[in-house]
Amino acid sequence: MATEILVKSGTPVVWADTTDYSDTNSGFTRTHQLDLTSLADTKAREGAKADLGATRAARYAVRVGIEFDSAPTAGEAVYFYWSASHSGTAGTGNDGGCTGADAAYKDGEESEWVKQLQLIGVLTVTNDAATTVQYATVGEFCPPERYGQVVVWNEAGQALEGDAVEQFVALIPIVDEAQ
Repeated sequence: MATEILVKSGTPVVWADTTDYSDTNSGFTRTHQLDLTSLADTKAREGAKADLGATRAARYAVRVGIEFDSAPTAGEAVYFYWSASHSGTAGTGNDGGCTGADAAYKDGEESEWVKQLQLIGVLTVTNDAATTVQYATVGEFCPPERYGQVVVWNEAGQALEGDAVEQFVALIPIVDEAQ
């Protein structure tokens, strides 16, 4: 009998806000801090640094839940980036000048600094606001290092929702398994 290579999903690494986030609708349990509350148009936010593990999946699906306070123009975008690092220490070795902590990212210089990050997904938004969470799998990527953090850059024309109840970024390990 031939060996088959099948794919299974591993345990997600999930950035969301510890104060507001509820996994009721997403089904994802928060593992790392990222507060997307009222993230303004043209602004970016970085999440806390994560350890993907010494032994980790080679590929990850990127799934997000984003909600706007006011309806953005359909077709605008929210961009998701990865800041890789060789170190588990928050402020050490991070691509793109990230701090390793949940914080505003390079205020006023976002468009310059994100060029040093790895683009891992783009959410093309719909014309929907509060009470409509836009869920999507926005990409797939191969993290080059064990450690890293997500950066969310809002270029959708409107601020994100005034709470972070249903907003998250999840990396879902795509695991190849021989059977």
